[in-house]
Amino acid sequence: MKTVVFKKINGIYKIPMYVRFRAGKRKYFFEYEGKLFDREIITNDKELKQVSLLTAALNIKDKKERLSYAYDKACDLLDEDFFGKNLCEFRNGKCINDRKYNKLGGGCCCDSLHHEYMCPHLSKKGCTIRCLACKLHVCNTLKKKGYYYHIKDIYLLRYLFNKKQKIMIYNDFFMTKEEVLKDIVRNSIILWSFTNKRRFIKYNLNKNNKS
Repeated sequence: MKTVVFKKINGIYKIPMYVRFRAGKRKYFFEYEGKLFDREIITNDKELKQVSLLTAALNIKDKKERLSYAYDKACDLLDEDFFGKNLCEFRNGKCINDRKYNKLGGGCCCDSLHHEYMCPHLSKKGCTIRCLACKLHVCNTLKKKGYYYHIKDIYLLRYLFNKKQKIMIYNDFFMTKEEVLKDIVRNSIILWSFTNKRRFIKYNLNKNNKS
């Protein structure tokens, strides 16, 4: 099996744009401190971590398993910022945006008293699913503070998914991982366009979460 090694060029790892076409068919490594690694490593270096995750994903032979891994790890990367750094500044279950504009609040950007309906996955303790689209979008309060995310910022999404799949990932709001992956694996933008999207439920957060 042919091997591919990601190396730094001018201080940045060089990744072929269409590397996904050989995913699972070659053995991938990345070079770090004179050694070769083929899996995720623990590091505080953001680029190095992303390269290690991408390398691990590329070495997964089964396509569905590879895309599932990429989805989960992309969620983890975003969660590390939102929760690890507490960007939303949660206090008593309410984020900075809710404290300013929403007396009820549920810790989600889609949860607002200006809306009659709410996401069915929203609970009193926050979101109950892992939805990449929701994680990639932030409220205006955070945008004003300079926080925003793009698919290209996450190597797993930039290099392992095609343009159609990226559109789905970025716009499949309020959907479970399983629902999003179904769209991604099917890989049809036409069928995706006619798929019924998530229906909201009547806004009643307290009543739905008394138990």
